[in-house]
Amino acid sequence: MVEPVLAGKTLPSSQADGGEEPQVLPVVVVIATYQRQALLARALRSVACQTVRPAQVLVVDDGSRDGTAELARSFGVEVIEKARNEGLSAARDDGIQAARPGTIWVALLDDDDEWLPHHLSTLWSWRGAHVLVSGTAAVLGPSVSTHGASSLRGEVVRSPARLLFPENSVTTSAAMVRRDVLTDVGGFDKSLRYAEDLDAWLRVLERGTAILVPEITCLYHQHGGQLSSNRDAMRAANTQIMNKYESRSWISPRLRQRVAVVDTWDHLQACRAARDWDHAWSDGAWLARPSRLADLSRLWAFRRKTRRFSLDHGWPPGHGDEGPHERAQPASVNPQ
Repeated sequence: MVEPVLAGKTLPSSQADGGEEPQVLPVVVVIATYQRQALLARALRSVACQTVRPAQVLVVDDGSRDGTAELARSFGVEVIEKARNEGLSAARDDGIQAARPGTIWVALLDDDDEWLPHHLSTLWSWRGAHVLVSGTAAVLGPSVSTHGASSLRGEVVRSPARLLFPENSVTTSAAMVRRDVLTDVGGFDKSLRYAEDLDAWLRVLERGTAILVPEITCLYHQHGGQLSSNRDAMRAANTQIMNKYESRSWISPRLRQRVAVVDTWDHLQACRAARDWDHAWSDGAWLARPSRLADLSRLWAFRRKTRRFSLDHGWPPGHGDEGPHERAQPASVNPQ
């Protein structure tokens, strides 16, 4: 078994027998983690199985006490150990600031997600003159779906407003962003506990365009421990972000209403699932105005298009072709 050194000279075992050394990209991979040793191992194995190699892989251990740092070092990656837990935004920023000179792009991976082997090579080929490149994520969990592109042609995102309505289509674990741009706009806002990634992408998109890549490159694992599973907190974060950028030209009263329509519709669905009929009725009454119904129709059309895209790509498994998890399951790489 070849030792899985990710950013050094030794190739992971899944590539070492191929006879041709993979291309090294000017990309730093940043994985922020806290108390998730087992999940981190899965994420690192997926990085090791990339068909191209990043110039640097950094794991930022945000004050773990479960042997996370030792596990990461066994994969041959660079590790930043923080004395105390300071939150996801601070950990990501620490990793970005520690990037080697010459690393032009940052590829982010959450410790509970994983990349398919072609993730980095696909994003690299689509980067063009964009400041943000995002693959499509296959969602594994209660809501099996995809998140990202909704068209086989992909989509160029030209305004921050597009990530507020119909939805934020950038999955952080599927994203690769220009390091200089992310640094210039201030990185991730440490005052935000929720939606800090959306907040960063809005500022990045003020500096250039993004491309949503129409290919599944990432597996996004849903579970109860995720911050994004707290719907009320996410709704409050959206309002906070809208208020933060209220002076921007791309924020308008109509956009605010559209964001409120999305939040209210999703809240209505949650209330229905919980059989909370009083709140569901209240949400429905608020949505009944013609202008809000028009925005709701646009949201439904977007989500139908996204579901069609998912099915066309064989996701979820059992619909059409085999899904991406079956087509491109990362090979097992066991640390020695």
